[in-house]
Amino acid sequence: MSRIDIVDINPANPNNFYNDKHEQIFSLLRQNDPVHYCDRSEFGPYWSITKYADILTIESQPEFFSSSQGFSIIDVPMISEARSFLAMDPPEHRIIRQSVTPMASLESLKSLDLFISDLVSATLDKLPLNQPIDWVELVSIEITIKTLALMMGAPLEDSQKLLKWANIAATMPSADEEISSVEQYYSELRECASYFEMLGHKYLELPPQNNFVSMLLHSPNTKNLGSEERFLNLLLLLLAGNDTTRHSITGSVIFFDDNPQQRDIFYNDESVMGSGISEIIRFQTPVAHMRRTATQDLNFQGKEIKKGDKIILWYISGNKDASVISDPNNFIVNRNNHDTHLAFGAGVHRCIGKNIAILQLKKLWQEIIRRGLIIKRVSEPKRIRSNMVHGYSSLIVELIKF
Repeated sequence: MSRIDIVDINPANPNNFYNDKHEQIFSLLRQNDPVHYCDRSEFGPYWSITKYADILTIESQPEFFSSSQGFSIIDVPMISEARSFLAMDPPEHRIIRQSVTPMASLESLKSLDLFISDLVSATLDKLPLNQPIDWVELVSIEITIKTLALMMGAPLEDSQKLLKWANIAATMPSADEEISSVEQYYSELRECASYFEMLGHKYLELPPQNNFVSMLLHSPNTKNLGSEERFLNLLLLLLAGNDTTRHSITGSVIFFDDNPQQRDIFYNDESVMGSGISEIIRFQTPVAHMRRTATQDLNFQGKEIKKGDKIILWYISGNKDASVISDPNNFIVNRNNHDTHLAFGAGVHRCIGKNIAILQLKKLWQEIIRRGLIIKRVSEPKRIRSNMVHGYSSLIVELIKF
C-alpha cells in the first residue's frame, strides 16, 4: 500500500470493526505510521496512537494528554457542565474514583464469588444440548447484566432496563439505529437518570451498602455531588460493566472454536486458567480505544501535535504490537507475561472492574469444563458497528457433550 493510501486511512471508521478489517489497518499503521493523523472524518480530525509503548507514555502524562474533553472519539453533545470521573484528570479523577473502588476489593470479590457461581450454573442449566442458541443473548448478556445489577444496587428483575440503557448510551443517534435522534437519545437517558434517582432515595435512607449507588451517596468524597454528575458516573459504570465482560465471554467461544489445540490445553490444565482468561481479554480487547486531548503544543515521536488536538489511544492495536507481545496474532492460553496487555487501559484510568471481569470469565469456563461441554459455532458472529465497543450482537452456537 502506498504512502498516499496511509495518509488517507481513517482507522476510526466503524465499518472497519463491523467487517472485521481493523487488524490489517492497524498492522499497516504500526509498521509505517504509528502516530497517524487523519485530517477529516465523521468525528473530525484526530491522531491515532497505535503502538503499545506510545500508548503507555501518553497514559502516564495526563498533564499533557487530558481526559477532560471526553473519553471517546465521538464529541457527545453536552447539556451541562457535569462530567463523569472518566472525563477528569488527577487529582479530581482520583477523588471520585476512590469512592467506588471498594466494589473491586477482595472482600467484595468474595461476596460476588458465590453469586456469580450460582448465576453461571442457573444460566447453563437452561441451555439445551445439540440445538442452535444465541450465546450472546442467553449467556453473555445474562451473566454480565445480572452481575452488574447487583453491583449497581438495582433489583435483578430490573436488569433488562439496565441493559437497554447501557446499549443506548453505547451508541450515538443514527438513522440506522433504534435511537435515531439526539432528542430521543436524551429522552431515554432522562428515564435512566430518573431510575437512578429513585434508587438513590432508597439508599439514602439505609446504612452504606456494597453497591455503586450507595457508595456514591455515602462516600465523603462524592456525597455532595449534584444529581446529574452522580448520574453520569453511574452511567459510566453501567457502560463499562456491560461491555467489557459481555464481549469477552462471546469472544472466548470464538477463540476456542478457532483454536481447538489451545482449547484442549485450557480444558486439561487447571494451572493455565489465569493466563487463558487474560489471553481471552487481550485477544478480544472489548474497549477498542480511549481519547485524550493535547493540553499544549508538543512534539510526540516526531509529530507536531497542537493544543486541543484529539488523540485516540488504540488499545486494540497496542495489544497486537509484536515489539512488546510475542507472537501477538496467535491465541496462546499459556502465554508468558500474559498480563502484558492494554485491554483494561493503563495509568490513572485503568479499569476498576478488572478483577470482577476476570472472575466472571473464570467462573463460566470452570463450570463449562466441569460439565464437559464444547461450544461450537453454527455461523459467523454478527459484530457491532462501533469503533469503541469491540463486540458482538449475536453468535449462534451449539453445546456438545464430550
